[in-house]
Amino acid sequence: MKLIKLCSALCVIILCFGCGKLSVPPLKDIGSPPVVTPNIVILGSSTAAGTGANPIDSAWAFRLQATVNKTSKKANFINLAVGNYTTYHVMPSASNIEGRPAPDTARNITKALSYKPSLVILSFPSNDIAFNYSDDEILHNYAVLTHLLDSAKVQYIIFSTQPRNFTDVNQRMRLGTLNDKINSVYTYHTNDFLNALSVSNYMINPIYSSGDGIHLNNAGHAVIYNATLKHPLFLKYLN
Repeated sequence: MKLIKLCSALCVIILCFGCGKLSVPPLKDIGSPPVVTPNIVILGSSTAAGTGANPIDSAWAFRLQATVNKTSKKANFINLAVGNYTTYHVMPSASNIEGRPAPDTARNITKALSYKPSLVILSFPSNDIAFNYSDDEILHNYAVLTHLLDSAKVQYIIFSTQPRNFTDVNQRMRLGTLNDKINSVYTYHTNDFLNALSVSNYMINPIYSSGDGIHLNNAGHAVIYNATLKHPLFLKYLN
């Protein structure tokens, strides 16, 4: 009798499935995950802000943005560069070194990291040397900045020094020695175009000069733009 009842119950269940009385809700189509547009943050001084280029969209930073955004990947460029800034201006917000500029909390590394970038470009061509900061303190500042970037797992490119028509020959020579030290420490993270823009004594090659002895013209900005396009850490935004 029990066996007959069990068989009857199974038949009812089978019939219910067949009649559609018991059904499993269909799986929802959740589609593809949303595409996240990467953020690229630029920290730097006047050249990164576009000084010397005419019109402004001929500056290296603006040309990079236009080129990347012609690709399918695209990127949000956040340019925090300000004329006359040094590595001290972009130090972490908590930094406070007597006798040195305080960090600009709206344009420093802390602010840059708040955008959750995939890449940060550091461009400080000559102002630190112009203010006679030592190589050791400049390298210390880079060490602090890159430690924060490494800890956040954010890639970075450090742009080289640039030629500048300092009247003090020692300052001009420091453009080369500091650049060599940065290249030695940061190897594949560096983007070195100092010699391409310079004559032998680290003055600006006249074909790249905007005329003020400090900044680059459109052709000079193009040298930086082209060097960056070939940089291994930047190429992923083009392919």
